[in-house]
Formats: sequence, structure tokens, C-alpha cells
Amino acid sequence: MAAPILDTPGDTRVDAPLTDELADAAFGLVDAGAQMAEQGLNPVTLTIGTFDDDAPFESWTHYPPGDARDSRSGVQIYYHGHRAGHEHGHFHIFLKAGDTASDVKSISAADEDATTLEADDLFHVIAITMDATGLPIELFTTNRWVTDEAMVTAKSILPLLDRLTCTDAFDAPLANQWFSHLFGLFRDDIAQLLVARDDALETINFALDDEAHEVLSSKPISILDRMEELGLFED
Repeated sequence: MAAPILDTPGDTRVDAPLTDELADAAFGLVDAGAQMAEQGLNPVTLTIGTFDDDAPFESWTHYPPGDARDSRSGVQIYYHGHRAGHEHGHFHIFLKAGDTASDVKSISAADEDATTLEADDLFHVIAITMDATGLPIELFTTNRWVTDEAMVTAKSILPLLDRLTCTDAFDAPLANQWFSHLFGLFRDDIAQLLVARDDALETINFALDDEAHEVLSSKPISILDRMEELGLFED
């Protein structure tokens, strides 16, 4: 896989003041992860289920079957893996346009012309790279051809980021809690990467179906590092 056009390999901090919402997201994320760990689980195993020699984890296969779909927020999620050595796999996160469709603009061709989506149209928001222990280690955005859905402008997505919540997407409540808190803790990072994605698209003349360009922006993440940056470990 080619390196992303735009990334942030050095300082990964986002300068955001500590708020009650960020603190709640951080501690809620850690708590959900800890409760999973007590059961020998993590977000990946809750998504793909336990597997053995008769049912091994298969590259490119979407987990769970039919994707996780949240009836309230319109969030849709699937997990798969195909980047050996870099990850165990990654989650792709989508939103359904829903009742905001008239305000959501998609880049429809290899130029800047935007068209309005229909209510049932999905668009990709972000992907989350997971390591072998079930921890998130990276956020990244992709070109349109990768997930083959509408490529929506960052300007249209940013006002909708508060919709990134999970209530009933997964059968396991802990998985819903984990994703909702992760989205909250790294909301500003997601916004930053979406803007960088659109900048990258401009540099390649909006070649949405050019398979030479897969990942358009990325940055490493760490839950503990973010909590330290926010001063949550201070006395």
C-alpha cells in the first residue's frame, strides 16, 4: 500500500482545551476497554467473534456480517484486515446522509463540482487501525474507490461529527460505548484528517478512482497519550 499523501508523523497532538465532554469520553473509553478486558475481549473480538481453526479470521471479509448499523445515528461500521505487518485490521466508519441529505455535498467526479446526496446514501468518514491487542493506533482517510461510496466534502461532514455515536449498532453494549467514546475523544483529529484529505484530493486533481492513491491522510493515535496531553493524569 502506498504511503498517504498527507500525514502527521511527528507531533500528533491536537490543541484542544480539556472539557467535561473530553474527560468523560476519555474515562468512558478506558472503562469500556477495561470491562472488555476483564472478559478476555476487546473491540475487535467483540466485532469478529471468537474464531478457531474451523473459522479463522479471513482477510478482506467484512465483520460483522452485514456490517454494524446504528438505527439512531446512521453510523455504519465494518472491520476487515488486508495490511499485513502494519495492523491486525481496521474499522471503516460511515454515516448515512439521512435527514441532513440536502446539506451534504458529494464530489461526484474528478473535479470540485458537488452534488446533493439522497437520504439513504452512505459516505465514509474515517478508518481506525487496530493492533493485535485490540488497541487503536491510527486514524486514516481513504480515496473514494476504496469503499466505493459517495465522497463527501469535509465541509459537509464536519457539522455532522456529533452524529458519530453508537447506541444499538452492536449487540454488545460495551462495543457501542467504546466507539462512542473513541469518536468523542478523537473528534478534532477526525476533523483535521478530513480537511487534510480534501487538500490531498486537490493535489491529485480529484482523481477519485485512481487506485494509485488509496490513503489520503493519516495520523497515529494513542488513548493514553491523549489523556496525558489533556492533563488527566495530573494530581
